[in-house]
Amino acid sequence: MNILYSAARSEAAQAGETRPIPTWLWIAIALLLGSVLSFAGAHKVWQDGTFFDSDDAMQLVQVHELLAGQNWFDLTIGRLDPPHGVFMHWSRTVDVPLALLIKGFGLLLSTQTAERLTRLVFPLILQALLYGGVARLARMLIGPQAALAAIALVLLSGMQFGEFQPGRIDHTAPQIVLLVFMLLSFVEAIDPARARRAAFGGVLAALSLSISIEDLPFVVAFAVLFVALWIARGPLMREALLSFGIGLGAALPLAFVATIGRSHWFDMACDAYSAAYLIPGLAVAAAMIVLAMWRLPTKLTRLAAAGLAASAVLAVAAATKPICFVDPYTGIDPLVRQIWLKNVEEAMPLSRFFRNEPAIATIYFLPIALGFAASLAAVWREQGLARLRWLIVAVISALAVALSCWMIRVMGFASSIALFGGAWCVVRLYDILTLTRCRAVAALAFVLVLPFSSIGWAFVLTQDPQAGARAELTACLASAAFAPLAELPPGVVLAPIDAGSHLLALTPHSVLAAPYHRDNRGNRAALDAFLSEPQAARQILRTNHVAYIMTCPGMNETAALAARAPRGLAAALVHGTIPEWLKGLPHIGKYQVFVIQP
Repeated sequence: MNILYSAARSEAAQAGETRPIPTWLWIAIALLLGSVLSFAGAHKVWQDGTFFDSDDAMQLVQVHELLAGQNWFDLTIGRLDPPHGVFMHWSRTVDVPLALLIKGFGLLLSTQTAERLTRLVFPLILQALLYGGVARLARMLIGPQAALAAIALVLLSGMQFGEFQPGRIDHTAPQIVLLVFMLLSFVEAIDPARARRAAFGGVLAALSLSISIEDLPFVVAFAVLFVALWIARGPLMREALLSFGIGLGAALPLAFVATIGRSHWFDMACDAYSAAYLIPGLAVAAAMIVLAMWRLPTKLTRLAAAGLAASAVLAVAAATKPICFVDPYTGIDPLVRQIWLKNVEEAMPLSRFFRNEPAIATIYFLPIALGFAASLAAVWREQGLARLRWLIVAVISALAVALSCWMIRVMGFASSIALFGGAWCVVRLYDILTLTRCRAVAALAFVLVLPFSSIGWAFVLTQDPQAGARAELTACLASAAFAPLAELPPGVVLAPIDAGSHLLALTPHSVLAAPYHRDNRGNRAALDAFLSEPQAARQILRTNHVAYIMTCPGMNETAALAARAPRGLAAALVHGTIPEWLKGLPHIGKYQVFVIQP
């Protein structure tokens, strides 16, 4: 890409005019390169329908239910912990494009092929949007030449192996894209000539919350930043503050009524968009509108007014359900939290991730830390409006880094913000070299993208002591492992929690447990069954109408439960002391299957 960039500039110089390669072409090249790098994964999706994450499997299950005629507002997965079912915390927002793509492709292709093609096309669309967003923001922050550096950093961040890889259709990638465009609208809006762009940011914030609450800390940060800049800049930020408040205030209730059924309007759910967030959100929007309309001449009076507004918003939040802002998983069963939730890798704190897998943690975190440091350098070096814009980027980047330390699942969000610091370093080095005798090699400045990218560090830190265990787990969750299980007569299955989504997506069976905190009752029943002595476990399984027990040696969950309760059912299965009320079938692929006898 650096050679192409240099060649393009040389050719333009010979022609006597500047003819930069258009951004859309760079995006197309990046999409092509990313597709080549991730071809093996795409082939698995196309050939076998492989799911690389439990959420993708569950997202498809939810889309299946919608296409089968389930009510728009009914998010119950009936085959999860039947006969009760589990009302999921995801909305239909992401289901819409997936359903439209499946139905569109289904006009020409079989349903299975249409679904697999959708699972390849959807992440490509999101990648294109991400490239477009970062390119535009990089041009605004740094200059036209920064678009290429930003696109290269996105590509080298390894996103085609992470949240945007082929087959990924869950809600996280759309949230990352929305975060980038929210930041873009904010950076644009601090210019008084573009202040009304802030309204678009407010709409995007509401849309993001309607998907999930992953972007909630950033939405709060944007609101605080708008008020802080209004305090500091006064009339220069008045229209932006007003526009964001109007956009947010109008979009929040629209997103609420569009995605939440009337019977759930008064729910105070902490793990999803609900009245617990709508009411404080409307209070924030109203406070911003009032502040913007209140013409106060001095910083001190604006600070006092902002303090009063903040107190009112906090009072509203306290009157709804303040625990939601501390623990979104409040109410989860303590045993389920201890055994399952605390061991979910993406929910781990960074310190634990470093202890478990130091090389991989370094590969992911170091580019984020370097990008944040570079954004601080940009704040120091730039002047005027550019410095203010970089200050916003640095604040959002700092928040993303802090949240990544708390829960590593935020790293995907953090890398999409931190990359701008890397792009700034690349372009500034390029500018410096062009003013020296080294201008002939100035294009080599683009090599600087490597230390700001995960793929760059992966070349240096390649050790993965858990590679063997990962391969065994992948084999247990491969679509081919579930194909023979689908041939058994449908029934309720007791299986390791992480296998639940795949069983729902790839077989006609129902499951007791799946990796979702809302399956509180089913997950607790599954853990109780595995931990109880065989006769007590038999009664639990009878009560829950379980027909099969399915285990896979590559999933260490059963072995961990066996170690926790040496006399429990899990220990009996691991050690081969099978109770008489279980009939073992020959190994069906990777799985050992037991039929529960009457």
